[in-house]
Amino acid sequence: MTELLVAMGLIAGVVAAHEIGFGLGSLTRSVDEPFDRQVSLVRASTAALVAFLIGFAFSRAASRFINRQDIIVQEANALGTAYLRADTIAEPQRGELKAALKEYTADRVTLLSRAGRDQIEPLLAKVSGLHERMWKSAINATQGNAPLMTVVLSPLNEVIDLHSTHLAMARRHLPIPIMAVLLVTAAITVGMIGFGNGRVGRRFPLLDAVYGAALAAALWMTIDLDYPSIGLIRVSNVPVVEALAAMH
Repeated sequence: MTELLVAMGLIAGVVAAHEIGFGLGSLTRSVDEPFDRQVSLVRASTAALVAFLIGFAFSRAASRFINRQDIIVQEANALGTAYLRADTIAEPQRGELKAALKEYTADRVTLLSRAGRDQIEPLLAKVSGLHERMWKSAINATQGNAPLMTVVLSPLNEVIDLHSTHLAMARRHLPIPIMAVLLVTAAITVGMIGFGNGRVGRRFPLLDAVYGAALAAALWMTIDLDYPSIGLIRVSNVPVVEALAAMH
């Protein structure tokens, strides 16, 4: 639903900017070649600036998206390793540790799925408790055995550290001022196109629609990539799903 609202907002913004520009252009309709040349220059310059800003924003959003996906793969690997190394400790800590790891991995699967969007806060609230359970079981089982502690605690420590890293990556987005400048500049560009059309008293529906749709799509994709937890483009939870399946 959120991604639909963003798309509709961008389309509405493009249409509104064009119509405002067209209205202003109609009010200043007159023969003034130097002024029209300046309008064309400003229009081309702002379009080039928008292209640059979108390219920059999209590149950074795509980079963050790939980094988030890499963190998920690392988490899945760490969870799988911790589960396998739990076999090196005795009962009852072995069962306790494996049960906590299974529950933790199942929560990660839900957290990264579209269906789990409404459960993010409750699942994150459980994390510290699960970390404590896993760590306590591992410490109790390996205390006094330094080689065993190294084997068991190392992947658990990585699981705990990767949670913080994952949270930091999920909360890292394009700065709001840069996004605001991008959207305002895009609106100015579309407004300048409408202004030029208003100056000549003629609309170009097909050409304007093509440019407006392409601009809105580029902006939407950039925003969607930068907020993968609310958009259509989401990081894949397949590595964690496969890790959970291996635990069963």
